[in-house]
Amino acid sequence: MPVKKGSKKKKSGKKKRLKSAPVEKEDVKAENMEPGSLISGTQTDPLLASNGKKSKKKKGKKKKLTKAEKALEKLEKATQKIKDDEESFYHLINRMDQWLRSMAPRAIELFKMIDTSGDGILSYDEFKSGMFDLNIPLNRTELHLMARLLDTDDSGEIDYTEFSKGITYVKPVDETSDPDPDHKTSLILSERKPVPCSCCKMGVWQPYREKNPRYLSIELRLVTFDNYKDHLGHISVLVHSHLSIYGLIELIINQTSVLSTKLAIFSDKSRSLEALLPVESTLEDCGYFGSSRENPQEITLYYDYTVEFVNCPLLMCDHYFGQKLEV
Repeated sequence: MPVKKGSKKKKSGKKKRLKSAPVEKEDVKAENMEPGSLISGTQTDPLLASNGKKSKKKKGKKKKLTKAEKALEKLEKATQKIKDDEESFYHLINRMDQWLRSMAPRAIELFKMIDTSGDGILSYDEFKSGMFDLNIPLNRTELHLMARLLDTDDSGEIDYTEFSKGITYVKPVDETSDPDPDHKTSLILSERKPVPCSCCKMGVWQPYREKNPRYLSIELRLVTFDNYKDHLGHISVLVHSHLSIYGLIELIINQTSVLSTKLAIFSDKSRSLEALLPVESTLEDCGYFGSSRENPQEITLYYDYTVEFVNCPLLMCDHYFGQKLEV
């Protein structure tokens, strides 16, 4: 079709796109790389080995223990099991303490012969061999525990010159305890779980047990008949030092069958107010701290009571006084 003069050609709707500047390949790589790897564009991942595989880290081999080290490790585990059972552990300590105090002179003389240097120091092996020579009533695990207790500074050496002092064990402080004495503690309610009976497997409630009890051997004498050695009112009991005076009164009533609510215990024969032991206090509060079960502290206390007759016509009347019995 012929184009008329004076007419203009229509511009095409397509606009020429501006050619963007060519992006260098190195810039693209730099954008995709991590910030720590921008120092050198040619750096590769240190974990990647040739052929693109990750190199495996070699695990460090455990050191092989010698026979002596294995035996020592077993002893340490066995002694820890003994410590976990606190009740039997404290009984064992009391048994060790009593034996060591009684055998201290013989043990010191024996170890003086072994100690060539004369510094009073023994190794664990020297200590154990000497104790076996003295026929100590302990097995190997208990003897190792005894050595650890005597080695107070964990130096691996024992000072045998202090055997006469026995074994002093201090219970480790609980880390959860509050060091601030002014801090007010609050009670936390916890569910009480009964102990299953060994026979019927039913839950059984048990009374409170002291973890490390101290013992007292008490001779209780009835003041009125103190001049009689073998009177039925004189009894001997073995009790804990944390027992209250009221609990001691209950023991007297159970063993003597005294039917009186007015029974009191005294520290001497005077029966004065100064000698009266308060019912609400414990034996420890009264100054009797006790000792081990094998060697308890021996004390003598006195008690007295008033007879109470209630609604008994035979005992309350005086009809039979002054009467002669006819046989």
